[in-house]
Parts: sequence; structure tokens; C-alpha cells
Amino acid sequence: MIPNLLWKNEVLYQSKKLIKLYKEELECLGMYEYATNCKEEKNDGAIGGRNEEETKKHFSERFLTSSARVQFVVLDPKKYFLEISKDLKSTFSSGNISLLDIPCGTGAGILSLLSNLAELRQFSKVPRLPISIDILGGDYSKSALDIYVKLLNKIKLELENELIFITFDIFEWNASDMKSTNLLTTQWLKDEDKYEEFYIFMSAFSGVGSSNYKRFEESFKFIQNRICHQPSTIIFIEPNTKESNIFMKLLTKTYNVCLSWLNGKEESTNGERFNWHDEIRDNTAKSEVLVKQYSRK
Repeated sequence: MIPNLLWKNEVLYQSKKLIKLYKEELECLGMYEYATNCKEEKNDGAIGGRNEEETKKHFSERFLTSSARVQFVVLDPKKYFLEISKDLKSTFSSGNISLLDIPCGTGAGILSLLSNLAELRQFSKVPRLPISIDILGGDYSKSALDIYVKLLNKIKLELENELIFITFDIFEWNASDMKSTNLLTTQWLKDEDKYEEFYIFMSAFSGVGSSNYKRFEESFKFIQNRICHQPSTIIFIEPNTKESNIFMKLLTKTYNVCLSWLNGKEESTNGERFNWHDEIRDNTAKSEVLVKQYSRK
């Protein structure tokens, strides 16, 4: 079910189209040499920064790590995420979907999701039916959002070749500010009658989310309650770290107490690291994934 170009000899290989896009942006930012020479960070949940220099460093160091985690969930070669991976492929098979990507960063998560769906379609591993995805990316970093827009614009045509049609917009979102969250959801849901499904995609939030959870909790509840009347899913894809486990436990408490109308599923790599090929540093890296999903159908 998985193309050999993406999974071979127990090693994950990322989409060639995504790697090409990433390399081009590194060169454009003047960060390609830095990316090839920087050492792998021990903290798999490292977070980006607000200013341009911090964003460029985080993009160079962590983009492929984040995209590999999402790819591993989408493809599920080791059968760790049976239900969640199945639900994800089913949701993104056809129709009209409104997707909220928060915090979107430079787009590692969403670009991995979209490029792998396109690869599966290209190799006839999933049905090739038209799908329209309207994306709103929210993040507190303006410099990250600039890269996000640039990369989505560049991959748009490749996706259309596989009948994946995207539109997208961005929003400078402060997760600790309810006014900002209200404006974010208002923009996201301005044409909500157009869609058959609403999807909230959250990836690599635990680095900042675990230590600031109380500041963000009201926003989490507000966003989910805002679409409680609609078919909706929220997915959290995080590195399996100490911070992520704290973050997931806090989420579980919030959702069980305040959002009990949602059905929850949690699956992980069970402490086993998976291997993925780092095209930039030309080595084999290791990672773990922790996933939590809530849905209302």
C-alpha cells in the first residue's frame, strides 16, 4: 500500500517534490549550507521563534523532522496508527473540506500531509477523486507565515495534478488572546455552509503548549465549541517527548471535562523510534510520534 519511494528497508523517505521545494527555499533564504552542517538537536520538540532570524534557523533545523512525523502517521507503515491513519485518508479522499492549521509555522505539517496524499494518489494507492481543501494557517510568527504562503503557492500546481485543489489564507494568531482566537475562527468559518467537513490540524505545538497550557486552554475550548454543530475532527501530532506527554494529558483533561461530546482516540509509536532519511544531511535520523484525535461525525 506504500510506494517504495516513500518507505524502503524500514526507512521513511520524504516526497521528492517536498524535498525539492524545501531545498529551493533554503537556498533562497541563504540557509542551505547552515542546514547541511547543523547538528541534530536532542530536543525533538524544539520550538521556533518570532523574529526572522529565529524562524530561518528553526526552518533549517526542524522542518524535515516535523514533516517526517506527519508522514509517518499518514502512511502508517508500522501499523501504529490503524484507526487514525484510516480516518485521515478517508477524510481527505473527496469533497469540500475547511481546514484550520494551527500553529502552522512554516508549513511542515500541512505540506507533508498534502504531498503524501498526492504521492498515494499518483501511485494509485488511494482513490483519485477531486477534493477541495480551503486552508487557514494561523501562527504568531509573521516571518513563518511568509514562508508558509510561499511554499503552498509553489506546491499548488503539483497537488492539482492529483486532483487536490487548495485555497489558503493566513492569520497572525495569538493563542493566549481570546480576541485573536475569536477573529481567527470568524475568518475560518465565514463561509461554513460550503463545507462537508471541518478539520483542525495541530502539529508540533507541545514545545510551547506544555508550559503555557493554561494560557491556551480557553482558545482550545472556544475553537472546538465554535464548530460543535458541524462534522469535525481535531488532530494533534507531536513528538513523543516529556513535554508532549504533559501536553497530551492536559488536553485529555480539557476534552473529557469540557468537550465530552467528542470521541477521542490516542495512538503512538509505543516508545519505538522510526527511521527516516534526512535528505539534507544525508543520514538516517530517528523520531517518535504521539497522536491524539477527537471527532464529531
